[in-house]
Amino acid sequence: MNCSRSRRTGFTLLEVMAAVLVLGLLYTVLASRALIGLRSEGSDRRRADAEMIADRELATIETDLSSGLPLEDGMVEREQAPFKVISNVEPFDALALLPAELYRDIARTTDPKAPSVLHDERGQSRVRKISVVVEWDEAGEPHHVERTTFAFDTSTLADYFPSSGGAETADTEGTPEQEVEKVRRMAPPELRALMPPAPGKTAPNRSRRSGRSR
Repeated sequence: MNCSRSRRTGFTLLEVMAAVLVLGLLYTVLASRALIGLRSEGSDRRRADAEMIADRELATIETDLSSGLPLEDGMVEREQAPFKVISNVEPFDALALLPAELYRDIARTTDPKAPSVLHDERGQSRVRKISVVVEWDEAGEPHHVERTTFAFDTSTLADYFPSSGGAETADTEGTPEQEVEKVRRMAPPELRALMPPAPGKTAPNRSRRSGRSR
């Protein structure tokens, strides 16, 4: 009787194997989820690093432009493990952003070789498109982030929009003493007597008044 009861309350080999199989499947699923989470975290970290590198590279280019350094067309590549940083500067036709019909009308009615604010004498656009691309491999698959900005050579604006009267003002302006003397000559006699004397000169009217007061 005791032996029969012990057999009824124990586990069979089939039940133990089934439990081991279920636990193995559960652990496999949990391990795969953990690996996917770690891989996703690593991918997000590398993407954040790539975006930071792209932003810093673009900020460096903009700083060089603001300091007056020339901008040369072309592509520059450099390695910053595990990334590849590609900087590209190329002409950009700003008129291409217009509607197609308007763009065709402008192209048909204007000389492409005539220098203008947007194009030089060779017909090349004065606007530059600056692109920074950061590439890397993630589990054998290529990934990249890109940053884009535009630059324009403002030095040509002075040729087409000269400042009104800038040269004349520079020619007519004199020293402060000369400007005061001009105002003195144009002032009426009543105000001229109240103005301070020019450097190196005396005010005879005031001297005479002082003599009378004595």
